[in-house]
Amino acid sequence: MPRTLLTTRSHRPLIAGSAVAACGLLLAACGGEDVGAKPDLPTEPPALWNPCDALSTDFVKKEFGATTTKNTGSLTAPDCRFAPAAGSGEPALTANYQLFSGTLDDFWKQMGQTEDADVRTPEVPGADDARIVVAAEKDQLYVTGFVQNGALFEVVNVVDPAPYDVELAVRGTEATLAALSAHADDNSAGDPAATPTG
Repeated sequence: MPRTLLTTRSHRPLIAGSAVAACGLLLAACGGEDVGAKPDLPTEPPALWNPCDALSTDFVKKEFGATTTKNTGSLTAPDCRFAPAAGSGEPALTANYQLFSGTLDDFWKQMGQTEDADVRTPEVPGADDARIVVAAEKDQLYVTGFVQNGALFEVVNVVDPAPYDVELAVRGTEATLAALSAHADDNSAGDPAATPTG
């Protein structure tokens, strides 16, 4: 598995800018000066999906045995990170998402995994599909999990310094995928009409 872990896709909604451009085109087309009151435009972009809404420090402690600090980013720049204290030797966890119209198999082909990668296929309730990739190296363990709910693909990265417990990390990642899947289902997040776009 490559060492470069996936990061949240950059989403920058252009609702306000698009609306302003559309108003300008209307004025040019109609050639009129009396156009009435300006429409109300949003002053802030809409909130985006954040996997952290389904996770907590208590959950990470229970599943991974790590005492962490949670960082969720902001409404317009969602981020989900659980960081242990520096030098603690405990695992760190990040979660992010990507929108994709195909299947996890299609997504997987774009990832370019090597044939000898340690890939596992857990059964995640409510999910369309899921994968876990394990890379146990001398100094660190890397575990990445993928779960698909419709068009929503959520990705979990776990990095655990040696000495590490592979099966504990895999079980924790599977539990995390299950929590993310349940939260996505509860919010119909995988439906094209409900899934946030940026």
